[in-house]
Amino acid sequence: MTNINPNEAKVQAALCKDFEILRVMKDLNLRTIARKSNVTKAKGTDSFSILTSLVFLLFLGRSIHNFVKHSRESLFLVGGKDVFYRLCNKKEINWRNFLYHLSLKVLDKLKNFSTWGNRILVIDDTIIPRRGKKIENLSWLYDHVSGKSVKGFSAVVLGWNDGSSFIPLDFSLSGGSKKIFKNDLCKSPDKRRVFWKRRQEIDKSKIDLAKEMLHRAKNKGIDAGFVLFDSWYCFPSVISEIFNDIGYNVISMLKTTPKLGVTIGRKVYSTKRLWDVIVPSLSKRTISVGEEKIEISSVICTYGGVETKLVFCVPAKKSKSKKPVILLSTDTTMGSEEIINKYQQRWSIEVLFKEAKSKLFFGKYHCRNFESNICFLTLSLIRFVILSYMERIKGDFRYRDSLFEDLRYEIESLNILAFVVKFLSYFKDYIGDAESIFALFWERLEKMQETIKSSIEKLIFLKCET
Repeated sequence: MTNINPNEAKVQAALCKDFEILRVMKDLNLRTIARKSNVTKAKGTDSFSILTSLVFLLFLGRSIHNFVKHSRESLFLVGGKDVFYRLCNKKEINWRNFLYHLSLKVLDKLKNFSTWGNRILVIDDTIIPRRGKKIENLSWLYDHVSGKSVKGFSAVVLGWNDGSSFIPLDFSLSGGSKKIFKNDLCKSPDKRRVFWKRRQEIDKSKIDLAKEMLHRAKNKGIDAGFVLFDSWYCFPSVISEIFNDIGYNVISMLKTTPKLGVTIGRKVYSTKRLWDVIVPSLSKRTISVGEEKIEISSVICTYGGVETKLVFCVPAKKSKSKKPVILLSTDTTMGSEEIINKYQQRWSIEVLFKEAKSKLFFGKYHCRNFESNICFLTLSLIRFVILSYMERIKGDFRYRDSLFEDLRYEIESLNILAFVVKFLSYFKDYIGDAESIFALFWERLEKMQETIKSSIEKLIFLKCET
């Protein structure tokens, strides 16, 4: 690596103090969390510097190759791209522990906010498409959004929400039954190791993974009033285990199908027959949800051995996108409107998927190694946690619609502005007594021209041509 000019190093090192995100990472004790999660190296570049660079590079939509090319000899002197890849492929790093510790740190800081009493957990999954054939544990999956089968993984995500901030806590990768490539790199592994346990999750169903994540959340001490999910997870066994064994209340959408039944007054009705047999006899009233008018009614029943309350919602204006739905709540004391309002918080996880995929490259980085896939997915969620925390402590929701894109340009602008401020201060000290001498001023400025140009071009976030 080429030696960096001492004056240039002084200028660029001073820039780190002007990054708010670096101050936030320090406030969240990210270095300590990384060490506890075994993000370490025996020798060479400091592992936390590499991790910090990985956190930043996806903010800017850069690949590791481009990041190394533009950032070498600048703020993060981490070396070549192999340094990054070795850390991403390291099997001993407990990425799940890393995400959990960071999220718990943020939740501890949000306890003083007035919305703390509205805390809930949300579970959902999203398809992560992949191109190529030789990607470990790759399989065919049916994507309900596109309506066709795609190659990739299904990411089941558990998150925490209080109505204002969404904090992802945990995720697991699930695959389909039709495997494309399964390269077993661990033919006789130690089954106590973290990476072996993580690899076994790929063959489990999404429902099993969701229940395991809820068990972990309870063991971690995550206190939430309800667990929210859509109709795909709303099976009797799931409701029973979450309510009776894990200890969380549930609000979910109920499938309308002849295969699922509820007990009302000692009689069993399929959820499809409820609309024809039970709903017509219930008292109804009309409420407003946003700009929509909805006719609601409710009934107490037993589902999966748990006493639940069903809320029937019929939109005043029916269409393909607005169909009647049934909401289920294990808390039968809640009012129908309160159940509807609470279930609307489930949408926060859809916002996570949209923003993380479009802005933070969630599932966009292509790598063959399974541990690398886990690493990049975790880093995307870590960025989301950090930004959600920054947004919340400032009480500033200017990033709500374009959360990550705005911050990306803010970081770039801050970098340049910080450089200018530090440079002017450094320049004043540099010219000293020659400040009043015009000729000497220009002579020294000309000598510094190459250093100025080099410093700006080597800024980590922007390739400046001016």
